[in-house]
This record gives sequence, C-alpha cells and structure tokens, in this order.
Amino acid sequence: MKLANKNALVTGATGGLGREIAIALSNNGCKVFITGRNKNSLETLSENLGSKCLGYLACDLELESEIEVLASAATRAARFDSGIIDILINSAGIFPVANVSDTTFEDFNSCFNINVRAPFFLSKLLCPEMKASSWGRIVNIGSSSAYGGFSGTSVYCASKHALLGISRSMYSEFKEEGVRVFSVSPGSIQTPMGEKVINQDYSTFMNPSEISKFICELISYDANMIAEEIRLNRVIVR
Repeated sequence: MKLANKNALVTGATGGLGREIAIALSNNGCKVFITGRNKNSLETLSENLGSKCLGYLACDLELESEIEVLASAATRAARFDSGIIDILINSAGIFPVANVSDTTFEDFNSCFNINVRAPFFLSKLLCPEMKASSWGRIVNIGSSSAYGGFSGTSVYCASKHALLGISRSMYSEFKEEGVRVFSVSPGSIQTPMGEKVINQDYSTFMNPSEISKFICELISYDANMIAEEIRLNRVIVR
C-alpha cells in the first residue's frame, strides 16, 4: 500500500477509464477527488468510493476559469484532510472523428483545450505543492495515436502527440524535485470512447480495470527506477 494516505485528483472520472482509475486508487489506500461533466455520475461514484472520496466537482475543462476552480477545490479538500494533492491523473479527453475537410475550428479548439491545455495547466497549478513535499505523481493518459496517424482522427492524433511532448518535457523538468511524470498510452479500450473506433473487433479491446491496476503499480515505485513512458497494446488486433 505505497499509495496509502496519498490524495489524488482524477479528471474524466465519469468516463470508462477515469472511473476505474479512481476506484483502483481508492483500493490502494488513496483518497480521491473526482471530476467530470456529469454531476449525477460523479455523485454515484462518490457514493461507491465512500470515505475514500475527498469530494467531487462537475466542470467543463474546456473553460480556463473552470480549470482554476477545479484546482482550488481539490487543493482545499486535501488541506481540509491535512494534506495536498499528491497525485494528478489527467484522464479526461475527447475523441472527435472527422476527416480534415469536415473539421471545424470549434472541433479543433475543443479537442486541444480538453486533451492538451487542461492537463498542462492542472499540472502547473498543482505541482508546486508536490515539489515542496518532494513527492508527487502526474499521469497523463495518452493514446496509441500519440505514436501514429490515422485517417479520420487527425485532430485527436495531433492532441495526443502534443500531450506526449508535454509529458516528456515535464518529466525532465520536475524529476529532480521528487515529482515523477508518466505518459501512459493505451490502445483501444472497452469504454464508450472505444466504441467509436470503427472496423476493429471490440471484444479484443483492453479492459479499463486492468489498465487502472497497472497505473497504480506503475506510480508506486519509489526508488531509482522509473518507466516514464508506457505504451499498452492489445495482444490480438483484428
């Protein structure tokens, strides 16, 4: 239970993977602050987490002001529990499917605001206290699309390439201050987002609970070894 008594903020907690990460963290002794757009889903998850839920806030990470409100709310909740936000899981993301010719400025901006800007600024706002305590974990949930390009998902691929670049830079910048940054890039997952992937066998997709357990194990290592950039793939692809 190396994560016991740590406090975590999980974005995208009403999604398939974010929800499983929040549950896995709580099972490993963490207290978790959760956020997503759907207040009813957050309430349900909060009840499931019980005493391990620090609190929740429904917000839209596309909006600058709500990113700041979220960081403040999570920090206050952790301080009320005599701690800080030790772990940030940037799991929120959107997956627009459109050819370049059909992509609008609004589509592009929404994707980059949620998939890139929100993780960047939440990390900026929460890492100072992690640095001060000389212990912190930031996990950016990437995608196999960070390493390739696919027809019909150019904006999504571009956003995940950008998030990978941010993760690599933050890893270098924060590592000597005790804050470890991880990029975890899964392939297709059995989630509502995964259902939008066409021409692939959904039954071969990865289970989100398995990925969440892996992430908890990954961030538990606390000596001189780190795997800062992870790609998770299916055994069978069809």
